[in-house]
Amino acid sequence: MEDLFSGQLPDGERPDIQLYIFPHLQEFLAVDLREEPPRVLAMRSNEVFDEEFFHSVEAEFSQSIREESDYPFAHLINLPLRLEEIIRGVAMSSILERMGIDPEDDEDIPSVVVFIISGGALALHSEQLIGSLRELLGTTQAEESIISHWENLLTRLVSEENAALQKLNREELSEALRGDSPDYFTLWENRN
Repeated sequence: MEDLFSGQLPDGERPDIQLYIFPHLQEFLAVDLREEPPRVLAMRSNEVFDEEFFHSVEAEFSQSIREESDYPFAHLINLPLRLEEIIRGVAMSSILERMGIDPEDDEDIPSVVVFIISGGALALHSEQLIGSLRELLGTTQAEESIISHWENLLTRLVSEENAALQKLNREELSEALRGDSPDYFTLWENRN
């Protein structure tokens, strides 16, 4: 588990960029390891998911849904997977653009590792996550205030993600107890 946040690619290389995504928050972090010292950016989801993002997703999905196929039912059945690929690709391009990287330049495309920071692992390994960020940024005294700033921001984001998850769990439990949730049922319940 100690390698969870080490940011290693399969061949043992370090990625050029690490993204720390908090699914229930508006903020996320991008660490550009191509620079020395590494550059950390705090970004907001509305910077990525702007009108241009939605137009690009709509255009690509429209093109995908209309593609000619010898197997039209299989094509339509696979559309959710295709939509996921489209959203992931357009989102990554948008993030790279916000970082000043041209996603169209095939020779300059950085390697990216994305950490989705959520769930049980978040609570159990938050100290390890913070420690890995500290290690990435270095430990010289001149940079200590910068490292401390990003460490504090990451700690805040981890805490807010935990709070958001707890709130969602309470809401789901409340819905289940009222019988309003389709995700929970009792052995005595007939939903037909």
